Amino acid sequence: MTSVSRGMGLGRSRLAPAVVLVLAATATVVLAGTDRAAAAADSSYQWGLAAVGAPTAWAEGTGVGVRIGIVDTGVDLSQEDLQGRVVAATTILSQPSSGCATASQDPTAGDDFGHGTHVAGIAAASGQVAVSGVAPSAELVVAKVLDCTGTGSISDVVAGIRWVVDHGARVVNLSLGDQISLLGGTSGLSSGLEYAWSHGAVAVVAAGNNGNGLLGLGISNTDFSQDHAIVVAATGPTGGIASYSNRVTSAMWGLAAPGGDDPAGPSTPTCGRADPDEILSTYWTAADPTSCVTTDEGTSMATPFVTGTLALLLGRGLDPTQAVRTILGSATHPPAMGSCGIDCSGFLDTAAAMAAAARLVPSPPTGTTAGPGRPVQTTLTTAPSTATPVSPSPPAPVVAAGGSVTSTPNPAPTEPLRPGPAPAPSAASGGRQAVVVTPVPALGPAGRQAGHGVLVGVLLVLLAAGTAVTFELVRRYRAALTSRPRGPGPGPG
Repeated sequence: MTSVSRGMGLGRSRLAPAVVLVLAATATVVLAGTDRAAAAADSSYQWGLAAVGAPTAWAEGTGVGVRIGIVDTGVDLSQEDLQGRVVAATTILSQPSSGCATASQDPTAGDDFGHGTHVAGIAAASGQVAVSGVAPSAELVVAKVLDCTGTGSISDVVAGIRWVVDHGARVVNLSLGDQISLLGGTSGLSSGLEYAWSHGAVAVVAAGNNGNGLLGLGISNTDFSQDHAIVVAATGPTGGIASYSNRVTSAMWGLAAPGGDDPAGPSTPTCGRADPDEILSTYWTAADPTSCVTTDEGTSMATPFVTGTLALLLGRGLDPTQAVRTILGSATHPPAMGSCGIDCSGFLDTAAAMAAAARLVPSPPTGTTAGPGRPVQTTLTTAPSTATPVSPSPPAPVVAAGGSVTSTPNPAPTEPLRPGPAPAPSAASGGRQAVVVTPVPALGPAGRQAGHGVLVGVLLVLLAAGTAVTFELVRRYRAALTSRPRGPGPGPG
C-alpha cells in the first residue's frame, strides 16, 4: 500500500523549537458570541471571498443544485454552517491507523481531524451563522479517505474520487498531492482524475506547500500535464504568491487563489480565534464539533476557492468544458502576485467568471440564485460501507455497501479542452513515489532552510545506496517539525 498523509496538500506544517528558536507573536481576533455571527457579514474576517469577488458573483448564482465532492478527512455533519449540506457520505479506509475509527464504525464520513471540515466550509459553508463559502447553496458529497491522524492510501483516495463522482459530484476537491516526486513524476491519482473528467466532473488539486521543491530537486512537483485537473497555488492577503506555495509548473490547467500567509508562520487552528493573515472557515474539534470556526493557511485552503467557483459556474448552466474555459479565461494578473507558474492562468476572479457565464447563458436554470444563509433542504444518503478501494491503475468499479446513487449520472464533457501546449514531462525518478493527501502544511522560511538541508542530505544518502525513497521517510521527517501554537491561549502542539 502506498501511504498518503498530512503534508503537501493540506494545512501547513508546524515548526519545532529545534528548527526555529524564536516565533514572532501574531495578532489574533477572538470570535465569540455576536462576533461569530458578524464574521459572515464582515469581509475583513473573510478577506479571501472579497479578493476573488464572490459576493458580487452571488448575484448570478450561488451553486444551487450542484454537488461538490470532498475527498479528505471527512466533514462534521453537525457544524452549524454545514448542517443539511452533506447529501451523501461514505468512509473508505482500508488500513486506518491504530486508534482511529474504521469504516464500519463511522460510515457517515464524520471528521475526526478537522481539515476536511475546514476545506468544505471554504467551498460551501451556508453563511447562516458564522462563515460563508464560495458556493453557499451547493451540496456536499463526502468520501472520508484519511483517518484521525490525517493519513491514508492512494488507492483509497482514488476510490473516494470515483465514489463521489458516482454519487453526483460535479466538482471534486482534492486538497492533497504527492509528498515526494524526485525530479518530477506523474501523479498516482491520474486514474481517479480522468475518471472524474470522463464522467462530467472537474477535479481541483492543491499545488502543494513545499515552495516549488527542495533546492530544485522536484519535491512535490508532480506532473499533472496529462491530467484533466486544475492545480491551485496559494496567495497571501497582500496578493503575492504565498511564501510556502508551490507554483504551477507542470499541469494541464492552473490557477492561484487565496490560501493565507502569515509572515511568522502558520498558527495552530484554535476554535474562536482568527489569524487575520489566514483563511477563516468551519472546523472540527472533539471539544467543539458544532460551532468551531478558525483559520488555517496552505494550498489546501486555496483549492476550495476554485472548487466553489466551478460549482457556481456549473450551477449557472455551463457544462464542464465551458466552466473550465471560463474560469481560466477570466483569471487576472495582479502585479503583486508576480508569476504563479508557467502553467498557471492567473489569479482566480470569481466575479469575472460569473459575469462571463451570464453572457454565455443569459437565462440561468431555475433556482440558481438562492442567496447565502438560505437553507437548502437535503436528505443524507450514507454508505455504511465496505467500499472496495481501487488501484490507481487500471480503474475498477467502486461499490459501497448500503449506498445508492441518488442523482442522474453526470454528462461526459462534450469536447476536449487543452488550452496551450503541455510542458515536456520531466525525467521520472528511479525511486518509489509517495503521495500526500492531507492538510497541506507548509514550513516557514527558516524552517524550510534548516529542514530542507536535513531532508536533502538523507535523500542523497539513500539514493547513493540505491534505496527506494518512500513517503514514510518524509512523513516521519515532517512529523518532527511540529510547532507550538502562537497567539494567546493554549492549543495543540
